[in-house]
Amino acid sequence: MSTLSSIDGKLGREEPQHRKFTLALIALRAQARGYATKLGLQEDKLEESRKTLFDFVVRLREALDQEIPKIDLRPLLRRMKDGKKPMQDWRKDLDALIAQLQLEEQVTDETISVLEDVQLLLAAEFTHDLRRLYYR
Repeated sequence: MSTLSSIDGKLGREEPQHRKFTLALIALRAQARGYATKLGLQEDKLEESRKTLFDFVVRLREALDQEIPKIDLRPLLRRMKDGKKPMQDWRKDLDALIAQLQLEEQVTDETISVLEDVQLLLAAEFTHDLRRLYYR
């Protein structure tokens, strides 16, 4: 029973983070493609989305260099390390992403691609945990 509680607790922490990241990415993607106004996204929501992504990416980038990263980022870091992309490339991409988000420049397709890679890793971990809970 403690395993179920542990998985349930982990899902409870992951779901809001995953949702917030995904919605912020959708807003930023819409802005980059020129659809923000058509979708009714106000400037303050776009700024909030950019800040959400910036804060997350900064935390993730810092965690890459920490010997013992925060517990909520460990599964994501493990997936990054197990993936095909070298960690040095992740560092370089995240540094460029931070600079672009910080300067509030228009995001590029390359920037969105890095964010989508992170989102896919978040989704994979969330799905993995859901399956673990389901099959218990």
